[in-house]
Amino acid sequence: MRAPVLIIGQGLAGTALGLELEAARIPFEIVEAPDVTAASRVAAGLVNPVTGQRFVKTWRVDELLPVARAAYARWEKRFGLRLWRDVEVERRFADATERERATRKFAAGELAPFAKRLSEHALELEGAAWVDLPALLDAAAAHWRCAGVWRAATVQANEFEFSAAVRSPGDAIVRWRGAAFRAVICCVGYGALVREWFAGLPFALVKGQILSLRADGLKPERLVHRGKWLLTDHLERARVGATFERDLADCTCTAEARAELLAAARELAGGRANFEVLGQAAGVRLALLDKLPLAGWHPRRPGLGCLGALGSKGTLWAPWLAQAWAAELAGQNALSRDVSATRFMTSATH
Repeated sequence: MRAPVLIIGQGLAGTALGLELEAARIPFEIVEAPDVTAASRVAAGLVNPVTGQRFVKTWRVDELLPVARAAYARWEKRFGLRLWRDVEVERRFADATERERATRKFAAGELAPFAKRLSEHALELEGAAWVDLPALLDAAAAHWRCAGVWRAATVQANEFEFSAAVRSPGDAIVRWRGAAFRAVICCVGYGALVREWFAGLPFALVKGQILSLRADGLKPERLVHRGKWLLTDHLERARVGATFERDLADCTCTAEARAELLAAARELAGGRANFEVLGQAAGVRLALLDKLPLAGWHPRRPGLGCLGALGSKGTLWAPWLAQAWAAELAGQNALSRDVSATRFMTSATH
């Protein structure tokens, strides 16, 4: 049997990768830092097919939405959970410029098949969803603990020894704490490990805060969005988010963000709901300058790979990227240059 793959980090990226390796019968182990909260546990878990002030389709959404639906359906069956819930989206216009853009693109069919209706005040979208990411992460971790492949460990870059004499990254042998691995895939989000190993890539840190609310009087399974978003579920609960702060690596919740988000929830609800704050959370996610994820081998360290920088689209992208990594490790060379480190200057990494 070949040496296992080592997955570092069990946020959404690491969880999706572990599940796809398990399905492909590729042995692996997974480590998670005991004192780190994955941004996936704070994120809304949204899949939104049309985003931004310019009303553009999310990158590769037509192709990847069926992939994501199928993957989460398999994982629902695997763990006996309800993870995926379809939601309607009311994308409200902030000004006349946004209204004009949406009107033009709706008329031209650029937003098909997701644009459903257009009114004076909003664009109605379908094909969106929210996914219960914390439930998925908890179920996978419990399963892997029982299987003996999950452990808590704080990992340092200088603990690894990478083999130089290999034919391809998939043939590499990496040593860590006395054990041998065929590959190490870094899935640690904004952690220092990926920024050290892939130093020089145009990373950005984005801190966001959200509120969890009890809400009555709102239509369930609906996302209202204008600058910030208000997402209601089926149990008279809601979440509102998110604040946006660049280049901050702390996960501290602030009173200023709480007030800002509560005001946004009331505005988006239009006075139709009473809110009780149930909780506040903060997370930091890693993004790249071109807003696309990172999934591929290190250009000069055989056996070292990365799956991360998912940004705000990770719920959609993670299943596809994890499947591509599983195929890559099975010898099918499935990783795309579109999301590899080599799309940037390779001299930027060391």
